[in-house]
Amino acid sequence: MLFFVKVRIDLSKMAELGKKIQNGGFEAHPQLTYCPKEDPSVGLNIWEAENPEDFERKFAPHRLFYQEVYEIIPVLTAAEAQQVLMRQMELV
Repeated sequence: MLFFVKVRIDLSKMAELGKKIQNGGFEAHPQLTYCPKEDPSVGLNIWEAENPEDFERKFAPHRLFYQEVYEIIPVLTAAEAQQVLMRQMELV
């Protein structure tokens, strides 16, 4: 499963987060991370996990470094979405 996660980093913990990442201190991390140009303290991430419980286990250590978690939503790849839409069209 893939999850879209939008967070705001806690700037007071940014140096600690950087050290932890450099030292391999996290078991898991996002597959991709982008930040809006107008607000680079916001992270737009894609995480992969077996299920929601596995995601929460992987994500939990990262929560300490976020000021806010805006949203966590399951997402599909474009290919998966196309398959779902094609099946829906067949039912119509």
